[in-house]
This record gives sequence, C-alpha cells and structure tokens, in this order.
Amino acid sequence: MTAVVERTKARVRRAYQIGDAFFRIDWIDTKNYPLAFVMKVLQTLVPIVTYMFVAKLVGDNDADVGFDYYTFVVIGIVSMGALGATLNSFGNDMLRLVTQGQLEMFLVEPVKWKMLPFAMMSWPGLQAVATAVLMVLLSMPLGANYRLEAIPVAALILVLGLAASLAIGILGASVKILSKRADPVLVLYTIVASILSGAFFPVELLPRWLQSVSWVIPHTYVFQALRRVLMPHGEVLPGPSTWQAIAALFVFSLILYPISMWVFGRTLEYGRRIGALSGY
Repeated sequence: MTAVVERTKARVRRAYQIGDAFFRIDWIDTKNYPLAFVMKVLQTLVPIVTYMFVAKLVGDNDADVGFDYYTFVVIGIVSMGALGATLNSFGNDMLRLVTQGQLEMFLVEPVKWKMLPFAMMSWPGLQAVATAVLMVLLSMPLGANYRLEAIPVAALILVLGLAASLAIGILGASVKILSKRADPVLVLYTIVASILSGAFFPVELLPRWLQSVSWVIPHTYVFQALRRVLMPHGEVLPGPSTWQAIAALFVFSLILYPISMWVFGRTLEYGRRIGALSGY
C-alpha cells in the first residue's frame, strides 16, 4: 500500500512539474507579445456591447430566455468563447510544433504523450476562465444580471464543459497533425455547436427534429446549466435541470476521453511511420 501511495505521489508531482513547465512557456510567449494579448481580449468584448443593443430590440418578455435576453445571450457568448479555447488551442499548438519541427523533440523528452493535451492546456484554460470572468464583470454595468451566490456551481459547470471540449479538441488535433491545414472535425463541430447549442437563441426555436440533435452537443448542456444557476429567473428555462446537465457533461467526458486519447495515440504512431511529425 505504501509503495502505491508513493508511486501516486510521484506521478502527481511529475504531472504538476510538466504542467507548470508548459504554463511557463505560454506565459513567457504571451508576455513577450502584450499588444497581441490586449487586442485579443478587446476583440472578445465586442459582442458584449453589440448584443446590449440587440437585446433592446428583441425584448425580455419570454420564459424561453428567462425574461432577460441580454443575460441569456451574454452567458452563451462567454461560454462559447471559453469552450472555443479548449477546442482549438491544443490543435493549434500541435500544428505549430509540427510545422516548426519541434514535435519529435517533445516526444523524445521524458514526458508521456498522454499528458501533452492536459499540460499544453494549462495556460489557455486559465486564460479562457479569466477572460470569461472579465466579460461577465463588464456585462453587469451594461444590464446583465447574475446570481453571484451561484458562482461556485457555475465554476464547476464551466470546468466540466472545458473538459468535454478538450476531449473533442484532442480528436480534432489528431486529424490536424496529419492533414496540416484542414481541420474537418473542429470546423464541423463548431458550425453545428454555433447553430444548434442555443448560444444566441433558445433551442426551443429550432425545428423539433433539430432540437433532438442539439442535446447530443456538450455545449448545449453547458449553456443550459450556466443559465439555470446564474440567471435570476433561470429556473423557468425549459430543458434539463442543472444536475441533469452536469451529469450529461460527466458522461460526455467518460465516453469521449478514451476514444480521443486512443485516436491521438494512433495518430502519433502513424505519423512517426510516415514521417509526418517533422513539418512539411
């Protein structure tokens, strides 16, 4: 038993060291290009202002949006941006490593390939959460209303959503490593999620057969759960309850991670054989 505990401690310590190393790399890169970071943050704030005026045009008198369309859509926008970070960042980082001829160097280091997706997402994940918090805070003076006491539960929901999105991002990265430019998995998923997950309008406005499709998308459950806990009248929203949505996100992760990690491992093996891991 003692040996098992010591091995577990060693693995946790090693995982922390690897995650910290990747975090420092990304932090230094961001610090070296502060203007790009500031412009990226400012760009994410544009929809917050734009939809303030759209909300005035749409009105708030509908239970499908919790009687508050602006808060409804801000939660969708903020969540979509945060989930997009974990969807795309790992694939972009892997492609950069391939095109710069650095991926093979990473694979010969004493770092297990299974840890790469999680270690490389340490900084983008933190950045996504920080940006989401900033957008929520800035939307409050513009008219958004939140139940601040629900923030701990909302944080749990967001973390589960980020985890499910990362699993899909690993699948997309596996394809991107070999195709170099094309990214059909994430492009198709992003298109479907943007339209069917209810980020900008209630899922109930979709045709009935499309509503069924929307509930097999992890994004939909993230938006649903966050709106139910954060909106003052979130309990009137149709669809699954908060805990049903949380359970669904757990199930998505349990199903998607074994598949995505298996595909990622096979991609690295095949890429080694055909020499696709060392650039163009």
